[in-house]
Amino acid sequence: MPLFGTLKSMPLPDLLQWIGTSRATGTLQLERAKVRKSICLRDGIIVGCMSDDPPQKLGQFLLARGSIDEQTLSRALQEQTGKRRPLGEILVEMKAILPDDLTRYLESQAEETIFSLFDWEDAVFRFNNELNDEDVTFAVQLRVDDVLLRGVQRYDEMRRIKDTFHNPRIVLSQTGTAPPTAVLDNKMAMTLFEAIDGERTVDDILLHTHGSEFVVKKFLYELHSAGVVAISGLKETPAPTKALPATLPAADDEIPLAAAPEESEPAPSAGPTPVASPVAEASTQEPTPTDPPPTILTATPPVAGPSLKDDDGEPLEDLLANWEPESSSKDNVESVAADLSEAVEATQTVEALEDSKGHQLNTRLEEVRVLMKHGEFEKSLDILDEIYARFPGDESLRRLTAEAEAEFAEKAYRYFLPASKIAVLTKPLADLESETFSPTEFFMISRLDGSWDVRSIIQIAPMREADALRTLKRLRESGVIELKDPEPS
Repeated sequence: MPLFGTLKSMPLPDLLQWIGTSRATGTLQLERAKVRKSICLRDGIIVGCMSDDPPQKLGQFLLARGSIDEQTLSRALQEQTGKRRPLGEILVEMKAILPDDLTRYLESQAEETIFSLFDWEDAVFRFNNELNDEDVTFAVQLRVDDVLLRGVQRYDEMRRIKDTFHNPRIVLSQTGTAPPTAVLDNKMAMTLFEAIDGERTVDDILLHTHGSEFVVKKFLYELHSAGVVAISGLKETPAPTKALPATLPAADDEIPLAAAPEESEPAPSAGPTPVASPVAEASTQEPTPTDPPPTILTATPPVAGPSLKDDDGEPLEDLLANWEPESSSKDNVESVAADLSEAVEATQTVEALEDSKGHQLNTRLEEVRVLMKHGEFEKSLDILDEIYARFPGDESLRRLTAEAEAEFAEKAYRYFLPASKIAVLTKPLADLESETFSPTEFFMISRLDGSWDVRSIIQIAPMREADALRTLKRLRESGVIELKDPEPS
């Protein structure tokens, strides 16, 4: 019988103990914010796992360990485009890693995915007693008792670490004390140590090194305990980036572009069909004959040459230069407001539901659907981020978020951030040091050396595609970066 709840009501150790004792077969799925992880079990033994957390994908996992560099990962992901081949297989063919090393890395990656769940103090879980062998991309054999022992130890370690690094904006600096010899001889450890420069926060170091939270913070904690690094301050929270006057469109237009194959690692399967949420999914309007049928777009950058063109052969840049954003027009604002008002009224017809969680969720989802109908995908994502914090684990929310992210990504690549353009800083990096950036902005800025195009930057970023695109878009609108045509080969 399916089981679902939250880790606050049934902690992960108790949940795993129940599964192991009952020798259950099935898939345990846990979700926090927008991250979903799954553990596959057969007769109470853990036989596989999956995660859609960007830092735990194989490419980021190998980057964090210094096994490959960002350029190698970018080339491998481009080679993978549209072929649905495992990234590890491509890296072996490129001779970037050895076959035996790949097996070892995959095993370590699977274990890290499982043990990272002990860092989650709250999440929604579902256990379904169905197991699809195709979901097990890399087989492991782990006894639940062993996982519990190591997981509880890790949980205790993380609590001590959080007592010291209680704020992600803590800035670390080197004290001048030489690190242990083992650090100097380890590529991953040296990358982490060199990232401590008196400017980066703990969150900045996490992004810069592509590492998992526990591995990075434990290393920093050990260096701090040994007196090799010290807490030098707390970086202020960055103010919202001020955008320049809009010169790019905020609404879609039918400009045919070449379809592009997928450019990311194959997404793990979502696992078995989840238990129906107690929150009913909001009803959606039937499309009218004049409206295109609702679709979920694949969020992949369009393949573009040096200059994108419309149907008449005119450069897209010329078209955009004279574009007046639809979303800023009075008519469009009034239209959105009218639709939002109608949607809210439609969900408030039954007074008894006004205080129910289901009603609140349906109201907000309908608000998002209206915004998406008018091309306001970024505003939709802002609202969905807020909803996720209140209603984790709802399947209708997850599907709508995936659709909104895909729509936003397609629009961003088409209008704001053409995939083949080179992103460059508008001023020297040294001149930006006095400004305060978020960790994601800091990561992007640190990579812009004039050689990375938009497609490659998004591929190597240890974050969700939509989040990376929104970060680049903010930096462009605030005048921190600009886009240029690539140099002829």
